[in-house]
Amino acid sequence: MLFINGEVVTVDSEFSVMEAVALKDNKIIAVGTNEEILALKGEETDIIDLAGRSILPGFIDAHAHLELYGTNRLGVNGKEADSITGLIERLKEKAKTTPEGEWIRGWGYNQNHYAEGRHPTRWDLDQVSTEHPIIVVRTCGHISCVNSKALELAGIHSQTENPPGGKYERKAGELTGLLLESAHMNMFLSANYSEEEVMHGLELASKDFLEKGITSVHDAGGYGPAHIRSLLKAVSSKRIRQRVYALYGSLHDSTGMVENGLMSGIGTGLGDEWMKIGPAKVFIDGSSSGPTAKTRNPYTSDPDDSGILYLSQEELNMSLGKAHQAGWQITAHAIGDEAVHMMIEAVRSSLENEPRQDHRHRIEHSGMTPPDLLVKMKDLNIIPIPNPAFIYEFGDGYVSDYGERVNHMFPLLSFSEHGIPFAIGSDSPITTAAPLHGIFSAVTRMSKSGKVIGIGQRITVQEAIKAYTLNGAYASFEEELKGSIEPGKLADLVVLNDSILTCDHQRLQELNVELTILDGKIEYAAKKEGVI
Repeated sequence: MLFINGEVVTVDSEFSVMEAVALKDNKIIAVGTNEEILALKGEETDIIDLAGRSILPGFIDAHAHLELYGTNRLGVNGKEADSITGLIERLKEKAKTTPEGEWIRGWGYNQNHYAEGRHPTRWDLDQVSTEHPIIVVRTCGHISCVNSKALELAGIHSQTENPPGGKYERKAGELTGLLLESAHMNMFLSANYSEEEVMHGLELASKDFLEKGITSVHDAGGYGPAHIRSLLKAVSSKRIRQRVYALYGSLHDSTGMVENGLMSGIGTGLGDEWMKIGPAKVFIDGSSSGPTAKTRNPYTSDPDDSGILYLSQEELNMSLGKAHQAGWQITAHAIGDEAVHMMIEAVRSSLENEPRQDHRHRIEHSGMTPPDLLVKMKDLNIIPIPNPAFIYEFGDGYVSDYGERVNHMFPLLSFSEHGIPFAIGSDSPITTAAPLHGIFSAVTRMSKSGKVIGIGQRITVQEAIKAYTLNGAYASFEEELKGSIEPGKLADLVVLNDSILTCDHQRLQELNVELTILDGKIEYAAKKEGVI
């Protein structure tokens, strides 16, 4: 297969832009001028004229939740409602087709975008049903609301103590049904999907990700070892078409999951080019938009709150220190600056006890990273995995909750200036999985309302592309295998409908994926005349 007359964004060491590229079987065999590439034409060669359109390395989403994304597709989308009343109506429709006693599930609501300006309550959800258990998960994935039936089935009542790392909201001593952090995670485990539903969801997720040009995913976890088994089964049966780097963590009892991995004798890198075990992962704090992230200073919006911690420094050091000693790459969910600092200290402690070169330890999100933490991160060669699409989705709320600290949130330019290699993740389904939207957010720092949030952290299109391709491969020890368009690398590529390098920055998220090539085969083609 030959692609000619294009904008071949190679993402090589010089960030070269060429005219044409040749593929054979599942590898890239040549990059160069039209003349050089056409000279390779054979009797069975397919030639695709790009007519100036961009062809890039396949996008690598360095942090996404495939199972959660897919199973969400089976529930009620709270983002499609603009009020709690609208959400209730959608849930009532779902109840009509839900067998008696089974869970009704919703996702994606954001109280800041609802007309009522508040979270739903159990009394709201009781309007839908008191016979079905109901759970509606906030857009952040760290908070949910359940109805009275769900609380009853879980044995949770007004005298129930808050779980470690979580909270049951109460008003006048009564449970409202709002569950924060580990309280939500525990409930979600009770409301989990069947294996058949999970496999169907993974297939839906893979299809959607292919349409967005994503050829590799660093899966950021589900619930327990069963999630890893589901990924393996879905990859081997080709329900998941992407290459998967599986973070070994759980949204419930993350330290227990890490211990499980250590006892099994497996480790980072086990697998093949289609699925590999990634880093051991734990949770340190909450979400950026809840807000439940653990910050050094109280929230601007609430001087009595500074977030939720799942672990103490001692617990964190012990869990990840053991994983590091056993040869694992390690990482943690860390949003607030206090949580980021704790993870940096855990890496420092691990390396002092057991020095290792090229460990590539990571910090998932690294949401709030001020200058003093940047220096420490650089000194320890830590790879942050930021989510610039959060700026678009939640940026207006960040200004309210964190004030001037937004200038150090997902600080992509600061990472770049400090020589810290960062790989971008969508954290989908928290935000859209579309890499082109992530690139738009990284370059413009624009929120939904059109405000620019942290203007000093904008980066170039080229830097954003690298973070979605080669740096993603680097974060999984696979930069020699994929992440750039160079001879010998896997033929994972994406063709856009226009030039990404000359596109107006405000139009970046309007670009479309026309072709997704994975392992040398066209796995997705937009239904548009003249694409192929």
